Amino acid sequence: MVRRFSDVVQVRPVEGAAGVARRPEAFIWRGRLYVVRDVLAQWRERRAWWREALDADGGGGPVVPGGSLAAAASEQQVWRVEASPGWSFAPGVYDLAHDEGAQGEQWQLVRVAD
Repeated sequence: MVRRFSDVVQVRPVEGAAGVARRPEAFIWRGRLYVVRDVLAQWRERRAWWREALDADGGGGPVVPGGSLAAAASEQQVWRVEASPGWSFAPGVYDLAHDEGAQGEQWQLVRVAD
């Protein structure tokens, strides 16, 4: 079963060469440190720009054409990782999204597979 989240998490990425995607090495979710054991997949996907457009005006007003072009054009990089909160716990599968359009480093936990 897959559960969806939109929780902001702190991620420690592996330092890589310039221009190379930095894969997650560990992340903190709900006060617990999860260590990434393996990267299972990586892909890019468009963000849910329609939610951001509705949130921008409180969801009550009309969406202005062209007003959310920047949001529509932005993508996020998703990493599917196998991780666990310590070596004695069974690993789970987590999808971590890195928002490349955000200021600074912003990561979210978007899906957890049981």
